[in-house]
Amino acid sequence: MLVAISFSVLAATWAALAQEVKRPVLSSHDRVDGPLGGESHVEDLKVFEDGKVVYVEEATNVMGGQPQHSAYEAIIGSDGMRRLTQLLDSPEIRSLPKKVSAKIRPIDFFWQKSLEINRPEKTQKIQIENFYPFLNMHGSVYPQALIELECILQDIKTTAAKREHPTGEDDWCKALVNQGEKPTSQADCNEDETQLKIVAGEGWGAGSHWGRCQDG
Repeated sequence: MLVAISFSVLAATWAALAQEVKRPVLSSHDRVDGPLGGESHVEDLKVFEDGKVVYVEEATNVMGGQPQHSAYEAIIGSDGMRRLTQLLDSPEIRSLPKKVSAKIRPIDFFWQKSLEINRPEKTQKIQIENFYPFLNMHGSVYPQALIELECILQDIKTTAAKREHPTGEDDWCKALVNQGEKPTSQADCNEDETQLKIVAGEGWGAGSHWGRCQDG
């Protein structure tokens, strides 16, 4: 019941902010559960053709805790919108399947992501199961354009919420983008073979400890 109410509040907040605004160019929805029990974070981001951004988030930090809701609006500059548009129009993003299957079997960290890109000819919908972009630190698991898109979205959210941008070891996006510029071998742990497991309790970020690709 609490989850249903929370999503209703989130939807209502978005509806109020989006009044009299055209259809977004890009919509991103994220739900992250973990790594600690009771932790949950739901984010909805919408970017419009004129550069307007509407960002709504809902966070629960403890089991049974009251969700905290926040909503932000911002404007992306012309250079930022040009960069985003070019990336969305790239063959790598256009060729993404409707469903990107899980590359890992998570233990205590679950990230479900969906994207909706509104194009003149059609709407492209992408669902990413158990998203874990940090796998690209160990090889080419996800398309680099998808990693770059996620990093742009992370930057937009941070700016909209007026938070400090991560630096040093906390800037996992910079590490992933830089890693993508190096020649790497394919390190995809397929569901049908062996899979990289997240070590319980280590949680989010490029600095997390890793288990090996293991059977079963």
